[in-house]
Amino acid sequence: MEIDPEQSKTILRGRPFLGVQFVSCRTYGRLYLNREGTAYVGRCPRCGAPVRALVGEHGTSQRFFQATCP
Repeated sequence: MEIDPEQSKTILRGRPFLGVQFVSCRTYGRLYLNREGTAYVGRCPRCGAPVRALVGEHGTSQRFFQATCP
C-alpha cells in the first residue's frame, strides 16, 4: 500500500503514524514513519510479524488499515 506524502504529515505533535488492525492476531498496533520518510514500519504486537507501508505520491489520506499476519 502507498501513502500520500502530504498526508503523512500530522497536525499533532510527535511521530506520524498509521493505525493498523492485525486481523489474524486480533490486536491493534501502529506503524511509524521511518527517518527517511519513505515508509511506515512496525511489527504486530502479538506475533512480531513485520509490516511496511510505502509513502507514495499517489497514496491515500486514510490513517487506519487492516493487515494479516502470516
